Amino acid sequence: MPFSPSSRGADPENRKGPGRRTRHGLGPALATPAAVLGFGAFLALFGWAEYSNWKTQVARVEAALEQTAEAITQHADDVVEMSRLPLASLISKIEEKDGEADLAQAIDALMKRQLSASPTLDTLSYLNADGQMVATSSATRPAGVSYQDRDYFKFHKASPFPLPVLGKPILSRLTQTWVLPISQKVILPDGTFGGVVVSTIKVNHFVNFFSRYDIGSDASFLLVRGDGVVLARAPMADSILGQDMSKSDLFAHVRQTRVGAFHYQSPIDQTARAGGFHQSQLTGLVALAAASEWQVLISWASTARTRWIYAAILLIAAGFATVYWRRQMQLRQEREALVAAREAEFRLLAESSSDLITRFDEHGIREYVSPSSIGILGLKPEDLIGRSIFAGMAEDTEFLVRQATERLGSGPGHEKFLIRHVKPDGEEVWLETAMSRLPASHPAQAPRVVAITRDVSRHKRAQDELDLLANTDDLTRLANRRFFNARFEAMVTAANRSMTPLSLLMIDADRFKLFNDTYGHAAGDECLRAIAQVVRSTVIRPGDVCARYGGEEVAVLLAATDAKAAHAIAESIRVGVEEIGLEHGRNPPSNRATISVGLATLTPGQDLVTTSQALFKRADEALYNAKAAGRNRVESAGS
Repeated sequence: MPFSPSSRGADPENRKGPGRRTRHGLGPALATPAAVLGFGAFLALFGWAEYSNWKTQVARVEAALEQTAEAITQHADDVVEMSRLPLASLISKIEEKDGEADLAQAIDALMKRQLSASPTLDTLSYLNADGQMVATSSATRPAGVSYQDRDYFKFHKASPFPLPVLGKPILSRLTQTWVLPISQKVILPDGTFGGVVVSTIKVNHFVNFFSRYDIGSDASFLLVRGDGVVLARAPMADSILGQDMSKSDLFAHVRQTRVGAFHYQSPIDQTARAGGFHQSQLTGLVALAAASEWQVLISWASTARTRWIYAAILLIAAGFATVYWRRQMQLRQEREALVAAREAEFRLLAESSSDLITRFDEHGIREYVSPSSIGILGLKPEDLIGRSIFAGMAEDTEFLVRQATERLGSGPGHEKFLIRHVKPDGEEVWLETAMSRLPASHPAQAPRVVAITRDVSRHKRAQDELDLLANTDDLTRLANRRFFNARFEAMVTAANRSMTPLSLLMIDADRFKLFNDTYGHAAGDECLRAIAQVVRSTVIRPGDVCARYGGEEVAVLLAATDAKAAHAIAESIRVGVEEIGLEHGRNPPSNRATISVGLATLTPGQDLVTTSQALFKRADEALYNAKAAGRNRVESAGS
């Protein structure tokens, strides 16, 4: 009888009949040694397979940790680069206003603008040649305090090179928090030492960023400067900040390869960990993401447990099959005792498992639910037994499970699927369920179905994070072109269906080739990152899409946004880029880095053509018009 959740019948196990006597032959006795040898070979092969699975799990964890370390270095690169950009503007203003009475006032105004455009910054400050603070963005301004004792001030005063430098972690005298200083020497027009400009980043910014990655309760994260100086750690440990790790085993690995795995025992908490490290090619920063060896073992054990349960069930089934073959002519009463023993052993295995084990009859009614249902589903076994497999399911989940049960009833004896479940307390979890059709113990019994369910929410979240990385442009941290094209078609379809407007902005850096030719590709990359940051800080709605479309082009999709609102957003982006103040001597008349924006709006019900190709063509033509009209402007399609 096929597995059919749509109907209900009597329990065949309650049917009894007369027993029969059997005769024992020599065949089953001769088969026993062969069965023992077969079981032994199976266990040996299964043990070797589990060892291979363990090695594979370790390699998978190491790869995931390496990817996490890479994401941390990319973020750190972005933060450092964005914190370094305001320094050049401050130096230019200081050189321009040197000797004027309103120097501090002019710098204060510029600091406020720069601080609002750089959310990762803690403070901006200017120290004169005597180490006295001339201006700062901090509300606290200690009087009479000299900063000549700071390492970064001594370095710049002695060094002839006016390059920005990432310093060691220090306890800020302004905010009383641990910060990372990024400083640059000021050279006055007469060539003399004019002091130091400093931007600071809170160490806690990186500590909080580390917390986004869930790699176990004993996880450890480390951010180290290229020369081995510790910049940040999570869990936070003040004692390790600023320490030199250049002679550590970790840096011995880093010198051999920029990316890899590293197993060690922490000198701080004595925890044995497996970690992945990555060194940035841009800044030389090194990130280490590590999970405890015990956590890796637990991760493997959680998957191995199910395999062992399947193996145990298989061995038990094989054992019972052997026993049944030897006793096929025994009385019916003996066969019923065997069925009862199997049920007891099934319950013993199920109730000792952390996975949820459920058994259904041929009508999809739950006969048995293991105690682990409390932790996985948030429901007691007694709340589920006697209820249909579809009881309490969401519509989308019910459709998926119904398809699986239909296939299970007529096709292969195994099905696996992933569903979303909401517990009674509102917590959303992702569940992986493997269903197997069990053969009947005797001809009168209908087939049963056993389902093994586990919580894979953590794995699902990790996979979602990896998917996000795959859809992100490495340079700008915006979405990449592949992701944009996929979302573009979907958003056009949704706009036409809901009859709401959809606006597209095509943004292009003005005279960008001349910028690269003049200042170099590294400066060009910084310019694109700065433009991307302005776009990211302006377009903040979750449903909108900001992507690097190609080269110096950025595309922005604004859902449910008409032409007037879209024009205001585009203008904000244009002004924000211009106010960054990046020098571009070959871009007159402003001689700054600027952008041109082409805008097109899809208005369903009014536009004759409502396709993505048509919308893109209109936005691209508007961008061309903006370039032809003199650049550094926003042009709308049809205006």
